Amino acid sequence: MLSSITQFLLAKLIWLFSWHTLLSALGIIFALGLVVIIHELGHFLACRLLDIKVEEFSIGFGKLLKKWGKGETQYSLRAIPLGGYVKPAGEYYAREAEIKDPREFAAKPWYARLFMVFAGAGMNYVLAFVIFFFVILAMGMPVTNPLKVPSVLGEIKEGYPAAKAGLMAGDRITSINDAKTNNWKDLLLALDKANKDNLQEITVTYERKGKETVVPVILDETKKLGIVVEPTYEKIGVFKSIGMAAYQCYYWTALSLVTIAEKVYHREAPDMAGPIGIFELVGKGVHSGVEDYFFLIALISVAIGMFNLFPIPILDGGHICFFILEGITGKRPTEKVFNNACGVGAFILIGLVLFATYQDIGRLKKRGTDKAAITETAQDKAQENAREVQND
Repeated sequence: MLSSITQFLLAKLIWLFSWHTLLSALGIIFALGLVVIIHELGHFLACRLLDIKVEEFSIGFGKLLKKWGKGETQYSLRAIPLGGYVKPAGEYYAREAEIKDPREFAAKPWYARLFMVFAGAGMNYVLAFVIFFFVILAMGMPVTNPLKVPSVLGEIKEGYPAAKAGLMAGDRITSINDAKTNNWKDLLLALDKANKDNLQEITVTYERKGKETVVPVILDETKKLGIVVEPTYEKIGVFKSIGMAAYQCYYWTALSLVTIAEKVYHREAPDMAGPIGIFELVGKGVHSGVEDYFFLIALISVAIGMFNLFPIPILDGGHICFFILEGITGKRPTEKVFNNACGVGAFILIGLVLFATYQDIGRLKKRGTDKAAITETAQDKAQENAREVQND
């Protein structure tokens, strides 16, 4: 008989090499690789447009696997597939820079360098716009009128009353406390009435695979079931899809900035997704359908583009600030000022990554606690049912 440790290791090994895990890993590599390579492609195309010599365009980081190209630019494939970089000639542009070639990055005027740096984030928004357009054209736009949205559950949040009662995504709620719920508005009104009546328990009737089931749902202090609507879509034309794709780019950028500003104003820690959270999110997105997966890639592209424009030295936004100051004052930063600013920027960037990772771990721990609580509640119910059977 295998020991518990051996069984655990065997289970983890099977999970590691399962098709589900492999597909998730490929989905993560494709999504993040595409977003970052498109970002670098923006820099590369801008260099070509501005006649800036590019020494290398690399797909990936780390050890060199393959290189090609006989001209002035070396194209390379490297071992770590998450990203890439563009290396223009004469990238160093401090005041003490010695310009040897008019095609160097440092030889170009400040507005040309600003355009080249901005082009990376710009291409991220172009990618997001294109993906949003095709997804919206294929799927349509979500119906926002609750009277036209069926009372079907799209997601059940762990740890909330609905999950504890056994409700699942795809269930159609037909009534709550004998009040018919033909659409999502009926459902919301029934829940609102239960809250106004200060009920501790409600009776939910739902349909799953053609079979109706009635379950009692015990409400907690949040007075929320922990359910999310299953989206309903309506088809729209090409021109409206173009407008909606542009609006999506604006909406998600504005929402992110407003949320961050509100958190800072109220002196609260902003919610951030670090490497763990992003990998987990994309890994799940792979198994949610083609449209949802590419919509998620578009969201990540918007986030990468927006984040790179933040005025933090070492990021594109920090470089843009240097170029704007140069345009105003007519002077470039000294080597000391530039290096110190980049050092501060690197420190801030590392701090943000560590903080986001800390939040990722906190969410994983909380999820584990919620699952344990659900399991414990289920076990308590099973024991209670067993006792009732014995008493009968």
